[in-house]
Amino acid sequence: MRRWPLVACLAMPHVGCAAWTWMDAESTAPPHPFPVPGTPLFDWKGTIHCHSHLSHDSRGTKAEIAAACADARLDFLVMTDHQTEVSIAQGTRGMVDDTLWVVGAEVRSNRGTVLAFPLVQPLRRVFDVRALVAEAKAQGALVFLGHAERNEAWGTPGLDGVEIVNLHAGAVAAPTFGMLLAGLFLPVRTVMALSARRLPEVFTAWDTQLLRQHPSTPIGGGDAHANVRVFGPLGGTIGDYREVFLTLSTHVLAERLDETSLLEALRAGRSYVSCDVRGSGTGFDFRAVRGAMVHLPGDTVATSRDLELRVHTPTPGELRLLQDGVIVQRIVGTELARRAPSPGIYRVEVLADGEPWLFSSSILVIAEAPCQPAGDRHPSHQDRSPCARSGPSPHPVLPHSVLPPAPSTHHTTGPSSPWRSRHAPGQRSGRTVNRRCCRRRRPSTTA
Repeated sequence: MRRWPLVACLAMPHVGCAAWTWMDAESTAPPHPFPVPGTPLFDWKGTIHCHSHLSHDSRGTKAEIAAACADARLDFLVMTDHQTEVSIAQGTRGMVDDTLWVVGAEVRSNRGTVLAFPLVQPLRRVFDVRALVAEAKAQGALVFLGHAERNEAWGTPGLDGVEIVNLHAGAVAAPTFGMLLAGLFLPVRTVMALSARRLPEVFTAWDTQLLRQHPSTPIGGGDAHANVRVFGPLGGTIGDYREVFLTLSTHVLAERLDETSLLEALRAGRSYVSCDVRGSGTGFDFRAVRGAMVHLPGDTVATSRDLELRVHTPTPGELRLLQDGVIVQRIVGTELARRAPSPGIYRVEVLADGEPWLFSSSILVIAEAPCQPAGDRHPSHQDRSPCARSGPSPHPVLPHSVLPPAPSTHHTTGPSSPWRSRHAPGQRSGRTVNRRCCRRRRPSTTA
């Protein structure tokens, strides 16, 4: 331990830009809450997967975390301390200043880690992942695969989604020597950017999962512990709460900022992940449009000649549209459009300066099928039938006058802007893809 002062003295000239450089928050914040055009929904920004002093490997306090939430302008925070009796009983719930806190847990199983929230009592220490998921579901919790890069629980019944980006996993995957040099000589923003990585094996497994289950809701895992200290007991923390919250966020499209609305939106697949270290993702939009009908991520829609997939980003980037895990269209700009898409599972990835920035949830496009009388359809297929979407919308349609003006068409690839449609989403699909309606290419590689 006596070597720490010497290490600190030797390293101090080199870490002025790294350990002691603050990351800047957004200089110009978008409208808050940000309305999803043409819908009664709002774009809520938050962090999922965070640890505090209630975990064995963190000393973070509620005050430190709340201050970081305010600096990063978070709408919600999901705490996932390593589960103990105390972590669930003493976890903070409800509004803290302007941020909604939700109590959950990170729990290990025989097949990998799961994130479950909200929890009102600790999960029993069962090792089997299926039993663990079933017990969390009995509390009304959502369950996500955590640390997907080393998880073997893909395909477990009851899973709601996947942690597709994890900052800890990204840091481990980054070249060790490069991370060391960045930590010593470069601003902390560079270190955090190196951690916000797209791991190919995770996305390949996720695409395979989507072929079995749609939606499989994507979330980003900050995995904040605030326990990486450059000078050991002397301090110099890299990856504190503020830095993590400014690096990666999960956005949820919901009507209100409350626990019920948040859970309903995540369960429906209405989310996207933003690597904010490369720019604010607020305003990212992916939808399917047919006339006055709009389907958001998580929805299922039958293809037709007048169906169009549309993408919009707040600033220019490289937009990539994927079908069943394969890139089928790409463009540099702020908008992308694809008319009459063939059946498949579509999602979007966006790069900023060649680095991963935005990841959407998915929209399932199925083949147009002849309508059958309601009584002739099997109940398990009703939600996936085009006939089932001819009824009233679950959301009220907003007057056209409330829509914002269309953005510039400088980068537009489609005939019109995605903001000119009203929202009348149909019923979303069930948990299993109807392969009789969907003939899709499988990804070239498997998980």
